[in-house]
Amino acid sequence: MKQAPDAIYIITLTPARAEELKRAVVLRGFDEILCIPYENAALLLKANPPALALIDLEGDIEKATRLMEQTPDTVRSIVLSDTFDDSLFVTCHDHGARDFLVKPVEESYLASRIIRTLQEHRVEQLGVQKDRVLVELGVLSSYSGAFTTSYLVKLLRQAAEELSPYSAEPLSLLLIQLEGYQSPLPEALQSVLLSQVGDVIRHCARGFDLVGEYFMDKFAVILPQTGRRGAKALANRITQRLHGLTFQGPNGPFNLEVRVGAAEYAGCRHYEDLINRALDELKSGEPKKAEAKHNPLHPV
Repeated sequence: MKQAPDAIYIITLTPARAEELKRAVVLRGFDEILCIPYENAALLLKANPPALALIDLEGDIEKATRLMEQTPDTVRSIVLSDTFDDSLFVTCHDHGARDFLVKPVEESYLASRIIRTLQEHRVEQLGVQKDRVLVELGVLSSYSGAFTTSYLVKLLRQAAEELSPYSAEPLSLLLIQLEGYQSPLPEALQSVLLSQVGDVIRHCARGFDLVGEYFMDKFAVILPQTGRRGAKALANRITQRLHGLTFQGPNGPFNLEVRVGAAEYAGCRHYEDLINRALDELKSGEPKKAEAKHNPLHPV
């Protein structure tokens, strides 16, 4: 049976400790609190992820480390520990722990941290729902989460039309070509590739830059109020971050190569001129080959 959307799992070694924590954190407005022993926790966390897992180590660091390593990265958790341990803290953080609290912890403080984490979960779920609607409307790509090609071109056309022929306000465009593999890729690998590359590009871009796919082997970034110099700086950041991305292809691992073309709108009569300028630079540039040593292998 599927648990409620705001379900909390309390994971402990002993039932008495689980009940004690449950009494301490009974919250209004949240649906369900379940007490789960360590023995069943890993399976349940994978099969039916909760909104939050409250994990009390009760002094057994080895068992706690094993559980955290089996916990899906998408599960938010708050860890209660008897002492602070550096390696355990890093393990918990790497596997989704939002808080690492050393006991004793005031009940009111623990409740406040749980409420805050659940509120973050609700906001995140609303974002997922909105993105799902935008995918259905053809605004966002289901592969990368960036704008679709058609919507990005629409945004570029609007940005170009807002500039008068004599406007001093700059506008630039980046095109990022993905290379280093044999096309076509299996759909699952294509999804992994576009998703990870899209995340890198969005992280490098500024808040008002517009990131989208440009067909299936390129990304594009629209840079409002930005000249060629700023566009080249972003191109360098993106290239550096994409270096080292390695993927498991159908014929073995391949290192991603990227080619970047940058163009400024000054002197263009139409948004298509800007795209053609970026494509011309893209064709004339040398691909940048990734260095596999920088990042681990990303399997399909």
